[in-house]
Amino acid sequence: MGINYSSRTLRAIANNGLPLKITAQWTENDYWERRHPDLDEMDCVAVRGWLIRINGKKYPRQLGEDGIDWTYRFTAPRTEEGMQTAIKNALQEARLTVW
Repeated sequence: MGINYSSRTLRAIANNGLPLKITAQWTENDYWERRHPDLDEMDCVAVRGWLIRINGKKYPRQLGEDGIDWTYRFTAPRTEEGMQTAIKNALQEARLTVW
């Protein structure tokens, strides 16, 4: 029986003493967008990757035209190593380090 990499919760302490609850979740979502505002033709955008939450705050936090675009994901492989890479990237984005 292998490890399920679809969702995992880790706990850590940041260097500033803040307790961290880190949740890593592999997601596979399809988003639909209009090709043109006046047409009904749609394009499917498949989004596959890691969504990381640090103390409930979602990462990656990419800014789009209308604020934060929640369709972004860390695209590391769906493995233990990929999950660790995504967590490392989220911690860097949050400007947090752990001991």
